[in-house]
Amino acid sequence: MMKEIKIKVPAEYEYLSMWKDFETFLPPGHIILNKEICGCGCTDYYLTNNSPVILVSPRRRLIESKLNDPRTANNLFYFDRSVKGSTVNNTIDELRRYLQDCQETPWTDSKVPKIMVTYDSMGVVIDTLHDWGLMDRFTIVVDEFTCIFTDVKLKGSTEINLLHRLNTLPNRIVYISATPLKDLYLQMLDEFEYMPVVNLEWHPSRIERANIYYSKMTSCATAFEKIYNGYKNDGYFKTKIVNGVTYYSKEGVFFLNSVRDIVNIIRKCSLTPRETLIICANEDKNRAALRKVGFRVGSVPGKNNYQLLNKPFTFVTKCSFEGTDFFSDNSTTFIFSDCNRENMTLDISIDLPQIAGRCRSRNNVFRNDIYYYYKNTDTEQIDVKTMTQEVFNKKQDTEYLVNTLSGANVDALKNKLLVAQKVEKYSNDYLDVEIAADGSAVPVCNNLAFVADLRAIEIKSQQYTNTYKMASYMKSAGFNASHQQAQVDQQFNMFMTQFMADNNFQRRMELYVDAVEHNPVLLEMIENTSAIPLEYKQYYRELGAERIRRCAYIEANLQRELEDLSKWGDVSLDLEEGRTYSNAEIKSMIQAEYNRLGMNKTAKATDIEMFADVIPKKFTINNQRTNGYKIIKNK
Repeated sequence: MMKEIKIKVPAEYEYLSMWKDFETFLPPGHIILNKEICGCGCTDYYLTNNSPVILVSPRRRLIESKLNDPRTANNLFYFDRSVKGSTVNNTIDELRRYLQDCQETPWTDSKVPKIMVTYDSMGVVIDTLHDWGLMDRFTIVVDEFTCIFTDVKLKGSTEINLLHRLNTLPNRIVYISATPLKDLYLQMLDEFEYMPVVNLEWHPSRIERANIYYSKMTSCATAFEKIYNGYKNDGYFKTKIVNGVTYYSKEGVFFLNSVRDIVNIIRKCSLTPRETLIICANEDKNRAALRKVGFRVGSVPGKNNYQLLNKPFTFVTKCSFEGTDFFSDNSTTFIFSDCNRENMTLDISIDLPQIAGRCRSRNNVFRNDIYYYYKNTDTEQIDVKTMTQEVFNKKQDTEYLVNTLSGANVDALKNKLLVAQKVEKYSNDYLDVEIAADGSAVPVCNNLAFVADLRAIEIKSQQYTNTYKMASYMKSAGFNASHQQAQVDQQFNMFMTQFMADNNFQRRMELYVDAVEHNPVLLEMIENTSAIPLEYKQYYRELGAERIRRCAYIEANLQRELEDLSKWGDVSLDLEEGRTYSNAEIKSMIQAEYNRLGMNKTAKATDIEMFADVIPKKFTINNQRTNGYKIIKNK
């Protein structure tokens, strides 16, 4: 089980880089550091302290951002193999000269090595420093480590090999993020299952809550065109009066993870390179697409030159969603999300806070105003159970393939497997290749891709099914949406119209649950409305959404469930946390309790979810594959 540790940041520190002995408060070994807020100076702390550090980054843009920042740029070395004409040996030679310049023994405060490297080059750095007898001196900082999960469909083999190498090192390793994944997902991976999680607790005065203004869109191009027309008519994007002074936002930063959509917008609005900057991955496909409309891939202006280089329209793809610092005195942030397109789906709990923290100019009065354009799921009813089962079946099929290839000469198949997954993006299976210590290829199931599929189901089925749920997720992610009370009023009126027009209890109950489940404000309004019959409110208060769904919204079932409710608390299951039980074992244990308590219920294996946090598991008993559940935590 993951151990959680809370550390209070002293109130006098605005940034972690100001807290010089911060590292002494952290537990030793490999840890996950949840810094809680973006832009708190955590990366800067490690790049400026007196310890040798390797910063492992998911994005070249993040590294470039640090190289352009005068606070951190002085003594950094970027192990960059992408420079035109460069070779691995050339880059290693540059690293040797850098370490020699740092006067390797002893390293003084002003010459402490700070090496920055992307995920795909980290293995070369490890091998090189091992050969030189220096590897054990470095602290390894994996910045924005949630990208290991969110990027897996693009470079899954790189990431599982990175995790494998890091997991074998005795070094101090800190996995950093302001928006880490849920423990449920982390515990599905051997590398993180028992890793301590350190949660930083900041003084309330240090926490900024961004205001989010959310609107549905029919398409990115249509939403942008409306913003563009407003800018052309007014000469600015937004205006705000602070302490009697009127400020104008004349720069817009548009977070849109689709170069294709950006190109369409350029054509539709006749944007020019003089007024437009495009920050995206610097790869052949993107360069070719932009070249067709007279553009090229741009770079983020540094802290010292943004006032000269910023443009009215800056488009940003996912390569700069995490960790990249943007500076502007007057920019407004616009975000676009379409959960019906995989590359355009944004996780409200992870992506939105990351984007909201990109502008680092404190004097920008618009920095905490976020304008969010989204599309809900096309399908009203998503069969989560079937989708989840398909993912687990895919994992089971992969495990069969891994067993089949066990002992085979996978080295000969390595390139074919890697190329296949680059094309398929784990759509058919999770078969991948891990490089062993001796350099040989080992067939494995890429559990990162498996977890990514489960997260995708959660995002699609929970975050975007309706506006009520979206608002709840935004609030949980730290956003302030209270200014949209007018929209809640509109939702309330819409609910009342639909509810009063239908006399069918089952449909009414379903409408009630969908409306209030993730919207506390709407629930309060409906609770205080006498026009809604009391039984609907009582069923929801007493049973909750999940039990009502299990009863298929049928009134007779709900009545029986209420009768049994007083007995639920007496169900006693002797479950061992961390152990996996078969479905048969679970049903037998639960049914025995139902019978003991006189409950007229037939146990199902899925009932275990009401008594414990669990993960579905497929395991082997007596040489037979068996379905079951791993117990994470008793409720």
